[in-house]
Amino acid sequence: MYLTTDEELAKLVDQLQDCDTLAIDTEFVREKTYFHRLGLIQVAGNGLAAAVDPIAIKDLTPLLDLFRQPDKIKVFHAGKQDLEIIYKLCGEVVQPLFDTQVAAAMVGWGAQISFAKAVYKVTGKTISKSETYTDWCRRPLRDSQIEYAINDVRYLMPVYEKLVKQLKSKGRLEWVQQELLTLFDEKNFALPDPQYQFLKVKSFRSLKPKNLAVLREIAGWRLEQAVQRDCLAKSILRDEPMLEIARMAPKDLKQLGDIRGVHSRELSQNGKQILSLVAKGLQVPESEYPVIPESNNYSTGRGVEEFLAAYVQIRSQELKVEPHLLADRKQIHSFVKAHELKDAFREHPLFQGWRKDLIGNDLHLLLAGQQGLGINKGKVGLIPSSGK
Repeated sequence: MYLTTDEELAKLVDQLQDCDTLAIDTEFVREKTYFHRLGLIQVAGNGLAAAVDPIAIKDLTPLLDLFRQPDKIKVFHAGKQDLEIIYKLCGEVVQPLFDTQVAAAMVGWGAQISFAKAVYKVTGKTISKSETYTDWCRRPLRDSQIEYAINDVRYLMPVYEKLVKQLKSKGRLEWVQQELLTLFDEKNFALPDPQYQFLKVKSFRSLKPKNLAVLREIAGWRLEQAVQRDCLAKSILRDEPMLEIARMAPKDLKQLGDIRGVHSRELSQNGKQILSLVAKGLQVPESEYPVIPESNNYSTGRGVEEFLAAYVQIRSQELKVEPHLLADRKQIHSFVKAHELKDAFREHPLFQGWRKDLIGNDLHLLLAGQQGLGINKGKVGLIPSSGK
């Protein structure tokens, strides 16, 4: 079904009211905008599957109210961007929810499995990828495009049902539920803090602290402008010229305009504001200079972390889950740092929920020297440390 009127939407919502599980997907375009440009919302349940046209239907309230209902599980596949769209429309994360990509990794289907591969694994059907690069905001849509979009929810339900069955049989459904609460916590959908945008600029570590204060001002302004104009941040000012502005600290429009990559349009419209941001950054006292976080270079001189990462790999093979689900390199690094602060590690994510039982306790014992790794009957595993 392809719905383009308020009446059609109202009928669909009525048909889905007694459904306890909804499969949801969206189609959007985001190549040139900060926010997603929504082209379709697909939903399936009770044997129905439909594509709702948000361009033709201006009032989506009935559908959004359906999504908000706490007695319905909302199912997505790799749903971060879909949920960003729905969060912007609804003003909330539509709980309870389920992500089949996350669940698939928990039962050993592989890390970040594509929807097409998951569908084939469950149904044996090969779904088309022919419309991957469709402009979903252009009208009219072809029948093949609509069918492609609807298939994304039509086949999502059997994938979900298969995964729930496997998760229950392995006793891992609670793992997924806990993981989803963390991944899709409401704070993860808030707009980024402008004060920390300088950390995303390439080569920011090359700047002196004083110049880094300038970069902080300009990078924060760039984000605010991107949100306000609904455009890509790089279309306002790319990282390279922004870094050079922070380094050179131009004092007038001539000096600013001489920096390669500063567009003439931006210079004429916002040149004075950029200069005022430079001046503001230069006036920041040393005590308020940006704090540069430790580099995430985990590959050299980190013997302890390499040792723990090896154990995570072993444990993941035993459990038949992806290693990054247990602990990625960044988490291992921060856990080691927290462990150096006596009991601080007890508040670490690796020492919470299902991860604590599966990996956190072991990592703690290894770091405390109470356990080591050894070989028993041809298998590598934990062994009591000598003298402990």
